[in-house]
Amino acid sequence: MSERARTWIALAVIGASLATIGAVLATDEPSPRDRAHALAARLKCPVCDSETIADSPTDLARDLQDLIAEQVADGWTDQEVIDFFVATYGEQVLLDPPTGGRTALLWIAPLVVAAAGVLVIIGRRAKRSTRELTEEERRAVEAAVRGAER
Repeated sequence: MSERARTWIALAVIGASLATIGAVLATDEPSPRDRAHALAARLKCPVCDSETIADSPTDLARDLQDLIAEQVADGWTDQEVIDFFVATYGEQVLLDPPTGGRTALLWIAPLVVAAAGVLVIIGRRAKRSTRELTEEERRAVEAAVRGAER
């Protein structure tokens, strides 16, 4: 079997595996416990420094985890739970700042920096590939080729 055929077979197996994983994840409904944990992981502990409610060992965080679990069990949507915590503790309880308004620059700046980096790389590659040899460089290359032929 050729190298190319093995590569295509490997890519097909990887693609089929990723499609299967995606299909399972897309159709799998999270349990209420998983939802509560995911919500707790999106919210910052009000009394801790840079810890989520899910990761914090404080009594308050455990109480808030129980509250989130109760809200999920009562049928609250994820957005309703988030809105409740924002109304109670303010936007600083969110680990991810909301998009738009005052935080738009936080979301746009990384994209602008990445795009600028890509443009710089493309510009340097284009500049490098179109550069002509100087007469002195051309003579050096020709001399090197002649030396290699001997």
